[in-house]
Formats: sequence, structure tokens, C-alpha cells
Amino acid sequence: MSSIGNRKSIHVVLLEETHIAFKMMCIRDKLTMQEFLEGCISRFLDGEENITSIAKEISQGKQDKTIKRITASEADAVYRAISGG
Repeated sequence: MSSIGNRKSIHVVLLEETHIAFKMMCIRDKLTMQEFLEGCISRFLDGEENITSIAKEISQGKQDKTIKRITASEADAVYRAISGG
């Protein structure tokens, strides 16, 4: 994805503990939350299997009404997939 061009903002509401854990993981890896999200979204748009499979699993869970929000282990899986770990 190009770094040239206009930027759009998104607004999300996270549970406080999710926000804290997310921020701590980003700090640990010397990333801003924005850098991490931009990387995730770019990989998702590029169709990378490691991230699209997580999205499909979450979507299926919503359809099955088996999950109400992303669990900590799913958040960790997203992080590992993006960080290559």
C-alpha cells in the first residue's frame, strides 16, 4: 500500500483491558497502535491467508452466534500472524 495520499480516520471502541493489552504489546515491539493496525489491514486487503483465515473464523462465529467478541487467544493469534511469530 502506498504511504502517499490522504488519510482517513477510523474510530473503534475497545474494552479497557483489551486496549491496555493491545497498547502494551505494541509498545513491546516498538510499534504504534496505528502502525500495527495499518499493517494488519494492508495484509488483510492483500489477501494474506494467515489474517484472512482469522477474519473468516470470526465471521463464522458471529453467524453461528457462538462468539460475542474476540477472545484474548484470538487477539493473540492475530498479533502472532501479523508479527510473523
